[in-house]
Amino acid sequence: MEINVCRKNVSRVVARVAYIYPSTYKAMISGLSADIVYGLLNRLDEVYVERFACSRLHGPEDEPRSFETGSRLREFSLILTSIHYEPDIVNLARLLLSGGISVLAGQRGEHVVIAGGPACMENPIPYSDVVDACIVGEAEETLEKVINLWLEYGGSKKRFLEELASLSYVYVPGLSNGIVVRKYARDLNTSFYPIKQVENTDIEPVYGRGFKLEVSRGCIFWCSFCVETRLFQPYRERGLSTLKGILERGLNYSLAGKRVVIFSLVFPATQTHYKLLEYLEKEGYIASIPSLRVSPYLEKALELIRSLGQRTLTLAPESFSPIVQSVLFKYTGLLEYVNNILEEAIKMGFDLKLYLIYGFKGLENTDLEVNSEHLNRLIKTAKQFKRRMVVSFTPLIPKPHTLFQWVGMLPRDRLASILRAYRNRLKGPVETRVYDIDWAIIQAQLALSPRPLGSFIEQWAKCGGGLAGWRRAMRDLGVNYEYVFTGYSPESQLPWGFIALGDEHGEVAKSQYVVYEKLARSL
Repeated sequence: MEINVCRKNVSRVVARVAYIYPSTYKAMISGLSADIVYGLLNRLDEVYVERFACSRLHGPEDEPRSFETGSRLREFSLILTSIHYEPDIVNLARLLLSGGISVLAGQRGEHVVIAGGPACMENPIPYSDVVDACIVGEAEETLEKVINLWLEYGGSKKRFLEELASLSYVYVPGLSNGIVVRKYARDLNTSFYPIKQVENTDIEPVYGRGFKLEVSRGCIFWCSFCVETRLFQPYRERGLSTLKGILERGLNYSLAGKRVVIFSLVFPATQTHYKLLEYLEKEGYIASIPSLRVSPYLEKALELIRSLGQRTLTLAPESFSPIVQSVLFKYTGLLEYVNNILEEAIKMGFDLKLYLIYGFKGLENTDLEVNSEHLNRLIKTAKQFKRRMVVSFTPLIPKPHTLFQWVGMLPRDRLASILRAYRNRLKGPVETRVYDIDWAIIQAQLALSPRPLGSFIEQWAKCGGGLAGWRRAMRDLGVNYEYVFTGYSPESQLPWGFIALGDEHGEVAKSQYVVYEKLARSL
């Protein structure tokens, strides 16, 4: 049973809007984006937003019905969706197909599909013959204007899309010309926050039950591989008094009591973050922090984090190689410090979950031995102190707006060979997890595509989605995706060059690419 669901009399609203979360229901209630869209728009008296999600991630999809009223998807003329990471697009297509709505925008009739989210913001081109429009920006600053245009012009799809195209932050394929400028919330302290978050008495979210608290947005750092850093700059955080107020109100609507799940791209990284942890500990909260960054604040906060009930620290050193770190721009010159913090965390009684990236083209022979040596040392310490250790390996996935758009991925067989080498070198009680290489290739294939991929996405959906469906669709259509492995020429105009994320973004990527090229040539 759900709580905090919005209920409205459908006969008394002007517009019924479908919100598709293109993944599972559990994933939907684990994140914050669905709560933001749902709460933000359902504040409007004339509008009723109803939610849809996938019943499964591959194979035949049930006919989608809304969680609120059980209505069919095709009963909604306006469909909103969030593409959080690239493969979500096939789940959107599967839901459209099973709902009797064409995947291809040009064949859709009067239904309008509008997408937002990181995948659309980084490069809307691959989805441009599936969705009718892409929003390049954050929901709090964009969605109400889009809905107001729908209320005024929704009777004519053509007129509505023309009006949408006039918005600087919306890309309407075939109508938008020139630069699309990302729009973001300038002040999180005054922006909308979903106090009433949908929870389910029978289904537990990925990070456990708890009130979801977004502490900050964006990142202080410019890690070279991270597209989210670029999409959500500048770094913004909520003040401590704002966070306290949100918590005090939110707990009145949460099943979890005084348990909070902290959301942030970089945590703990400021004095506000540390003071929040102190406040939570003082007030008797239990906290879950899904991801942490090694920093002096973390070193100082380890005892606080333990007292808040967290037993596993999830961290992403990415690599223990000084050479690789010099092009990651993450822990450059700080690896000894990072190692010391990880060792100390184990000795304090924490289990560790570490994320590493492998497969840097031109640097792939520089980090295998170094990473294996450092990991084995940590595994030995974990064994000595009877702590659990998990290491997850993900291949480098080149994304738009990062230096790796000009570099590309290593071939599949080379990546598989590196993985085998890691497995052979790691000794002792460690659980290794790997992100499937084909899923990594799919992400890059979509993210870096210079052309619309609607026909391929439709075929993939008809094949059931998932990896098996992707392989079959690739065989059926013979899609060229060499750009995944070659990257783009630094001298050429990038396909997504019309997306303006910020004045400094392009220069940062270029300067980081220069460092990468010099280093790769010197090895």
